[in-house]
Amino acid sequence: MNRSKILGASALASLMAAGAAQAEMSISGYTLGAFADSDGGGLSNYNTSETITVTYSDTLNNGMGLTIAHDLTHASHASAIVLDTGMGSLTFGAGGKGDSALDKVDTSTACFSMFWCSNAYSTVGGGGTYNDGDADSNNSIRYTSPSINGFTVQASHGLESSGDVAGVFSMGVTGSIMGATVKAGFADIDFDQPKNTTETDKTSSMYAVGYSIAGLDLGYAVYDSDDSTSAEETQYGVGTSLMGMYVGAQFGAHDSTGNDIDYMTLSAIKDMGAAQFSYEYIETDVATTDTGDSDTHIFAYQIGF
Repeated sequence: MNRSKILGASALASLMAAGAAQAEMSISGYTLGAFADSDGGGLSNYNTSETITVTYSDTLNNGMGLTIAHDLTHASHASAIVLDTGMGSLTFGAGGKGDSALDKVDTSTACFSMFWCSNAYSTVGGGGTYNDGDADSNNSIRYTSPSINGFTVQASHGLESSGDVAGVFSMGVTGSIMGATVKAGFADIDFDQPKNTTETDKTSSMYAVGYSIAGLDLGYAVYDSDDSTSAEETQYGVGTSLMGMYVGAQFGAHDSTGNDIDYMTLSAIKDMGAAQFSYEYIETDVATTDTGDSDTHIFAYQIGF
């Protein structure tokens, strides 16, 4: 081999070594489940999340960061590609992993339980009307801004699906004002009318505030479904550390046409390092009737690595 070829091979080897040094790969996993008994109706077992994620990250020649995350679950696979541009990041989702901007910010500040909270998008108690646009987004493209004065803005566009969804546009913002955590967002969901569906377009929204004072965590959140039943849910709660556990109480009022529901959730969480366990009690009270009322006891667990 002549000298030029030797130098060329050495340069290529150095470039590959530098690229390999910048690249990182990791594997993480998470499972969440529970045993529940409602009004003595027998013990049920729930596994709401079982995921193993393989993540690869590297740096492109132009200095942009590249991350690929692939979820492996018992039911499906999903991938997300994230480009860090230096002026925010772009996420391209496949297999349902491209979450809507509203879905990324709509976790309740009034939730202090590990497994279940009174929330507008839960089917427990018949309150499953809140649509954050995630299921209809069909592999969103999402932009996430860098932090600007403590605030981060996200915007997403869900592509038109092969069914009845014409598209989903969503925005969300999170930040802090004078020590209080604030968040808000909306999802504008358009349906293909009247070609494939008679479902009405909707703009789901939420806003929430959280604050910690004197060892207490306080939260308040409002969800609006903008659906045919005019469903809206208001939540407030408090949590604190007590006797080596984290305990919380949450109250929710779900109001809709002819179906008002009040919730109360009491919880105690024990953190044991690699695993966390909780006991949660949920009281559901349907207005003007005993039908649908329930008292549920939950023993939950979550494990991550």
